[in-house]
Amino acid sequence: MKIEVGVKERAFLVLDGKPSRYLEPGVHSVFAPFAKVTVEKFATSELVPSLDAERLALVPAEDLTVVTVGELQRAVVRRANVPVKLLKPGVHQVLTVDRTVDRKTGVKTNLVTVALLDVSGTTTRPLNDELKALMPASDYVEVTVPEGAVALELVDGVLRATRGPGRHAAFTVEQKVSFAVVDLKERLLHVTGQEVMTRDRVSLRLNVSAVFKVADAAKLASVARNADDVLYLAMQLAARDAVSSRTLDELLAARGELATSMAAAVRERATSVGLTLLELGLKDVVLPGEMKELLNKVIAAQKAAEANVISRREETAATRSLAQTAKVLAENPLLVRLKELEAYTELAGKVGQVNLVLGDGALSKLKLELPSK
Repeated sequence: MKIEVGVKERAFLVLDGKPSRYLEPGVHSVFAPFAKVTVEKFATSELVPSLDAERLALVPAEDLTVVTVGELQRAVVRRANVPVKLLKPGVHQVLTVDRTVDRKTGVKTNLVTVALLDVSGTTTRPLNDELKALMPASDYVEVTVPEGAVALELVDGVLRATRGPGRHAAFTVEQKVSFAVVDLKERLLHVTGQEVMTRDRVSLRLNVSAVFKVADAAKLASVARNADDVLYLAMQLAARDAVSSRTLDELLAARGELATSMAAAVRERATSVGLTLLELGLKDVVLPGEMKELLNKVIAAQKAAEANVISRREETAATRSLAQTAKVLAENPLLVRLKELEAYTELAGKVGQVNLVLGDGALSKLKLELPSK
């Protein structure tokens, strides 16, 4: 009986149900006329077979390696130095039949190798992409931290370290590890349309904006679940307290002071959760429609009153000037005559034709004199 075994195959010769030989690639002749002969072939691409003790005893040591993987270990099977399989705790059989031969020396080198990987503890160097693809998510965690951020490393729920920008990795077999990335860059937060009431019971709406950033990432993670919500509420409460203690006139007159008083309250609350308030500004004060009309009328009345005062002031100054002029003229008759002549001169300059109207009997009294030659 002839048995052919391919290059990518191995086989077991079974006589009467009992494995008797291990067949390598090639053509094999078997003579067993009184026995039941069967052949069990398997592909060498199956790197991790599951052979019983009888068959395992027939395989040469150079074709198969038995590796024992502990609870805090993993076995990495590589072909041509590329990770192709990851073995969990237990006893595993690994086929090492793939070899390369040096043409000059004739030395054979196994292409398939097995190496144990220690997964005890937590911190580790980041794995390469091929090995990371084989590693289960329950055994390994990795994070990439960009510039302007940090990563909080939590071990079994307890903050252990703060990691800066870069790649960080940890095994999660012995202890559960997780990373939380916290952005440290400046951020904006807006409170728009916040309705508040002044001390004189005028309802209005405020638009407030704040610039802040994370100052203590560890404190932020342990104190606040959502820092933006905490700061948003602090801005709302600060706006209510600042406005309710002022009348509308005081609010409009001291708008800059309002933002300053609000910033002090918000800054204290931000610091308590690991944030730093950089700037807080009051963008808009929006009055209701009726109140806006009334305020416009008040402003118009104020401006009219100011214009009236200025007009009266100018009239008083003009009257005072006339009184002073009359006093000077009364004391100097010659000045009065000069003023009359100035008036006549100005009037004569505007007259182009003179019409003389005479009453009854006036013609005989009129004396006309011709200019002498």
